[in-house]
This record gives sequence, structure tokens and C-alpha cells, in this order.
Amino acid sequence: MARQGRFEPDPRGIGQVMRSQQVRRALRQVADTIKPRAKSLARAEVSEEFAEAIYVEEDTRPRGRPTARVIADRDDAEAVEWGDTNQDRRRILGRAANVGPILQDGG
Repeated sequence: MARQGRFEPDPRGIGQVMRSQQVRRALRQVADTIKPRAKSLARAEVSEEFAEAIYVEEDTRPRGRPTARVIADRDDAEAVEWGDTNQDRRRILGRAANVGPILQDGG
């Protein structure tokens, strides 16, 4: 019987991997799939103006980790997402992002 190999991850390279163009591209790809769903939900449940305020923002965290976020840039965005005394909770961004695995078989 053949002996099975054993994988031991080496954490020294994870920072370089996380800062790679491939990771940045994958993050942007995911955000770009969420954005049209969020815009569609916003048009149907809030307004065209709210939908037009949704965009993707790429950034780099202080320790070098890249991010890509879908943002609703309006004064009432937090209230629409989470609800408050004057606005029902709609969860536009959360529902748009919550559709199951987006990347398949390694991206």
C-alpha cells in the first residue's frame, strides 16, 4: 500500500498571495456579480435613484489586503439596509450578496 503524502501549509507566502493580481481580479469579479443584483432589487423595492447610487469600490486594507465592496452611496442607505423607525429593513446589499457560492472550481 502506497504511503499518502501530507500537506503542511506554509503561512509565509499567504500575504504575497493575498496581494496578487489574481486575488484582486477574483474579488472584483465577485463584486461585479453582486452589483447588478443589488441594483435590480433596489429598482424593484426602493427607487431608481437608489439603484443608481450602487457601485463597486476597490481598496487596500492597511496591512495590504485588497478588498472589493458593493456600496450604496446615499444618506438613507444604512436605514434601507438595516431599517429604522422611518424605514423598513430591505437588506438590498445583503440579499444581493447572499446567493451561495459565486466562484466555482477555483475561480
